[in-house]
Amino acid sequence: MNVVLLVALCELVAVAWYFGQRHELFYLRDEALTRGAPSKAPSLTDFRVSPYFGFLRAPGIAVSDFVDPDRLARMASPSARATWADLRTNNYGFVSRHDYPFAVDSEGSFVIAVVGGSVAQWFALQGETELLARLKSSPEFRQRELVVMNLGAGGYKQPQQLLVLAYFLALRQRIDYVVNIDGFNEIALARLNFASGVSSAMPSVQHMAPLARIAGAAGQDGDLERLAELHRVKRTLAKVAADKQRSVLAVGFLAREFQERLLNRRYDELVRSLAEVRSESSLVVLTPAPVRPEADPDGEAVELWEQSSCLIRDTLGARGIGYLHVVQPNQYFSRRKFGADEAKIALNLDSPYRKAIETGYPKLLERIPALRAHGVRVLDATSLFDEAKEPVYSDDCCHYNQRGNDRLAQAIAEAMLSDGRSAEPAQGSGSCTGSRVPAARASR
Repeated sequence: MNVVLLVALCELVAVAWYFGQRHELFYLRDEALTRGAPSKAPSLTDFRVSPYFGFLRAPGIAVSDFVDPDRLARMASPSARATWADLRTNNYGFVSRHDYPFAVDSEGSFVIAVVGGSVAQWFALQGETELLARLKSSPEFRQRELVVMNLGAGGYKQPQQLLVLAYFLALRQRIDYVVNIDGFNEIALARLNFASGVSSAMPSVQHMAPLARIAGAAGQDGDLERLAELHRVKRTLAKVAADKQRSVLAVGFLAREFQERLLNRRYDELVRSLAEVRSESSLVVLTPAPVRPEADPDGEAVELWEQSSCLIRDTLGARGIGYLHVVQPNQYFSRRKFGADEAKIALNLDSPYRKAIETGYPKLLERIPALRAHGVRVLDATSLFDEAKEPVYSDDCCHYNQRGNDRLAQAIAEAMLSDGRSAEPAQGSGSCTGSRVPAARASR
């Protein structure tokens, strides 16, 4: 009788805990959701080394595999469901309906390649419908088959956009117009590179460092042991997560919940223990940042951003391919008055990106006149959301919900159509390779 009473008491405590956490009775939880709940363990990194581009996700990964349901819901807002959540990474690792390169069915087709980081990637997926609808309203595009090609990927920054475009043009991929959406990564991730002692011209150290750790572990016995334990912990986590979802009693669910937390804590400890990049044993080369006492962490990044965009313009212009450079909006460089609910989602005073954007974005904008003077069409979208009344951001980094991507699509379509020469090469005053004072020595 005492054992029965003890089990009953534990079950009551577990039911109360579950209700406090989920605001629903354990026995009435959504069974369909429970049966379909993923039993995934965390990954040291979802990315793989790409020999030309730095890094990309492995082929065949669905968006819903690396974006959690809560974030998907925020990104889809105000829609109820993200229709693009089931798309997968293609043969190269870009999220797309097509493997690359792909054939274009007819001469009447018009391929719009979108390059940049994760904001560009999500725009290619979320903003596609609105962008094409706006373009189709124009006589110029009404009878054409419009195709959006996603060449954006999370963490990409210049010169990765330049390299990606050059690569696929070399493969004879048909591209008629390029939309480059960037700015945030060029400043925020370059600043993190600088803080880690890695050149801002290198790919994002946030994404490359885990790959370097794995490669470096090949020559370190201790690291090999930790990687083996990571694998064991991941397998156990997957089993515990599956058993938790199948629990009939709340006390069983609670027990496995705490077991899962302990395993996650151990996983995090193992990941932190692999935190140092051992360049002497690594297959991944990350060039050190220039050592200058007066170094400006933003100067080199801004210089690289400008030169890369100019080289894209030169490359595309020589082939009659249209080009629009979009400087993306960001909440940390904005006059927008955030509502209380959106502020909780979009603003974070402790964000590792906030200060970099506040100081670095003005330096990007200072270079826009020079870009335009060289024939680069630039859409400064930094104020696009300033007057928006409803929420447009989906997180405290830089990403937009469906409403925000639709507004950006409208602005991009208008810019593409503004001069009626969308597919004609830009005409400027020559190449963008003029020498200037080195960025690290420029006055701040």
